[in-house]
Amino acid sequence: MDPLAQLSDIHLPANVHGYLIAPGWWLLAVIVLALIIYGLLKLRQAMIKRQAQKMALKQLSTATDISAMVALLKWAALQYFPRSQVAHLTGNAFKSFLIATLPPKHQQEFTELSAEHFVSVYQSVAASTTENKISAEFSSAAKLWLSHALPPKKELARLAPATIKNTNTGLHNSPAADKSANVVIENDGAKS
Repeated sequence: MDPLAQLSDIHLPANVHGYLIAPGWWLLAVIVLALIIYGLLKLRQAMIKRQAQKMALKQLSTATDISAMVALLKWAALQYFPRSQVAHLTGNAFKSFLIATLPPKHQQEFTELSAEHFVSVYQSVAASTTENKISAEFSSAAKLWLSHALPPKKELARLAPATIKNTNTGLHNSPAADKSANVVIENDGAKS
């Protein structure tokens, strides 16, 4: 017998499927693409959140008097905290709020730099050299707060209202005054 007669005919391999890559690689590519998009969205949100902080720091460099710096701090606080929590604060109450919203490691430094400058906004300063020194100290305090307190951490944002309520503001000490202030705040919130 002929050994070549026992050979079978040539057969072609099975058809290759239309996918260029295995389905697992497609799934991995979709997951990586989703993570990249999620990361870009979070980065954009963080940039938008820090936009008011950057604007306040830029305006702080041009501010010269304490009243302008206090107004700038209040504007920045209103950008990140509820209006009902910040708008009515002045003097030492506002200072207490700013201290409460800072991380604990920066609170002492802010307290030393700001000293009694929140109250001095409502007083006249006699000497211009003293005013320049005070303005430089307060500018450092404002820069410290803008750099480290904004945007607020969630736990500090929750603790700040409790801290402010526990301090004696000296603005209104009677329960009737507290009630009338709350009514004003609620009415202001209803108009917004």
